[in-house]
Amino acid sequence: MIKKYRYIAIDGIDGSGKTTIANLLYNELSKRYNKVILLKEPYDNDLSKKIKEIILKEHEKNLDYGYLLALLFTADRSIKNIDLKKYLNNDYIIISDRSIYSTFSYQILYEGIDIEWLKCVSKYIIRPDITFILDVDPKIAVERINLRGKNITSYENIEFLGKVRENFLKLKEIFPNDNIIYINGEEKPEKILDKILNIIEK
Repeated sequence: MIKKYRYIAIDGIDGSGKTTIANLLYNELSKRYNKVILLKEPYDNDLSKKIKEIILKEHEKNLDYGYLLALLFTADRSIKNIDLKKYLNNDYIIISDRSIYSTFSYQILYEGIDIEWLKCVSKYIIRPDITFILDVDPKIAVERINLRGKNITSYENIEFLGKVRENFLKLKEIFPNDNIIYINGEEKPEKILDKILNIIEK
């Protein structure tokens, strides 16, 4: 039984394969344990609609939008917090597709956003017991995104994703006490899943 890692997050740049891996992990753990749930960020339907509306629309990466998105994501995670506590109190294993660390990789790129302010507004958000960051070359990520056949957001280009990737790789400097593990997201999904299972179940 997993005792150390009750709340597991899969994160990374757009196109890193995090949704695929989160689903694979959920399916595998569901075979082994009775109480497993998969959550996704954005979390709440009403707030997620507003967040996605802003992200999908071309917008300036300035303080106004950065401030707005950071606060919306924090409010969204605050709603998630309430449910997280219930699941944890009822012995669930929780898998999250994205986490608080995305804000420190994406919104921090908006002009004027201060990392200490982000830490402050995120102070009461429950952090995962362990977070796996899927590290992928932005070129490969964009190729994967294009294969989806969906509308491309202003985030989903090589230049921007390159900066986001750099921020993901700095997370251990920003949160030295948090359990953050980097995994090569360019490997086959089955191999990535095996690596994650070996870590969380040893």
